[in-house]
Amino acid sequence: MPIDALLRFVEPYLDQDFRPPPYDSTIAAMALAAAGRSQDFHQGILQRRNGFYAFSGLLHVFGACSTPPNHSLLSWNDLRDGWRKSWGPVTEGCFFFAQTAFGDQFGYRGGKVVRLRALEGRVDAAEASFEEWLKTVFLDPDFALDKRLFDACVRAHGPLPHGGHFAPAMPYDPNAPLVPATMQVVPTRDSMETKAELVRSGLGRRRSSMSFRVGG
Repeated sequence: MPIDALLRFVEPYLDQDFRPPPYDSTIAAMALAAAGRSQDFHQGILQRRNGFYAFSGLLHVFGACSTPPNHSLLSWNDLRDGWRKSWGPVTEGCFFFAQTAFGDQFGYRGGKVVRLRALEGRVDAAEASFEEWLKTVFLDPDFALDKRLFDACVRAHGPLPHGGHFAPAMPYDPNAPLVPATMQVVPTRDSMETKAELVRSGLGRRRSSMSFRVGG
């Protein structure tokens, strides 16, 4: 699908209260070097819309920019001073370009799209290309992004602010279903560092994140 046609398809789902910063071609070239055959398409998307939030904050696609830091592809992937240093080898070889409101990360590894299931501490194959990934998450956000749980969390806690995640409150039981009543709003970096600590301590979930339960 041509880039402009795909953007017209996703436009109704984008959060209109977020204005992306100007596109930086130098940062795009540096940041998307890991994208393989998706590089040109991904850069074309960012040239037209330099990152976005969608589905009221459920999905955040980062931009080719230096500020704000929580929207910057380079800052979010900073291995020295960012959240990724707490994850060690789990995220090795990955470059992340988007995230869900629950902290799952989408990125490139080996030129293909992968998903870090943050509460499980594992990286799974997602789609072969950025275009295929984008179509998948917008065609079926309930499955791809856990939208039903997100909507229930918004009803329980109010709109999710940009720069925040819905994350399990502590103490955390990895065997219990995730329900809105046991979730809280946490800054994204704190959320990712806490999840890394849970994984290191052996409290990562043993089953798919689709074990989320909307009731409760």
